[in-house]
Amino acid sequence: MLFRLMPTSSTVSAEVSDAERGEGSAATSSPLLAGVQLNDPQLRALRFAVIGMGILIVLGLITLIGRIIYIVARPGTQISAQSPTIASEVRASLPGGAVVRSIALQGDRLAIHYDEPGGSTGIAIVDLAGGRVSSRVVLVPDLPKP
Repeated sequence: MLFRLMPTSSTVSAEVSDAERGEGSAATSSPLLAGVQLNDPQLRALRFAVIGMGILIVLGLITLIGRIIYIVARPGTQISAQSPTIASEVRASLPGGAVVRSIALQGDRLAIHYDEPGGSTGIAIVDLAGGRVSSRVVLVPDLPKP
C-alpha cells in the first residue's frame, strides 16, 4: 500500500487512493494515518532526525570497517605457524623412587610435579629446546610453631 503526502497550505495530510485501498472498501481513510497532520516545523525536525540517523549509520559502518582493517593489518599479531624447536631426546632426572603427580607444558618448558619417597615434593622444570632440566623447586612443608 502506497501513501502519498499531499500538501495543503501550511500542513501536510496523508491520503490513500480508492484504487490502493480497494473499490467499495468500508474504510474511508488509512487507520495508520488517521488524524495525522504535520506542520512545517515538525517536517523540518523529522527531516533533520532522518538525515542525522543516516549520517550516524554511515559513520558507524566506516568505523567498523576501519577497525577490522586495523586489526587485520596490525603488525605483531600474526600467529606463527612454527612450533618451538624441541630436542630429539630429553632426559629429566628425578630422585630415586619419585612418583610423578602431574605434568604441565607451557611453550618449550615442561614442569614435572613429583613426590619423593621421604614425603617431600618437588617440581622439575625441563627446557625442551635444550633437552635438560633448567631448574628444580623443592616444596617443603611449613611446620607449625609451638
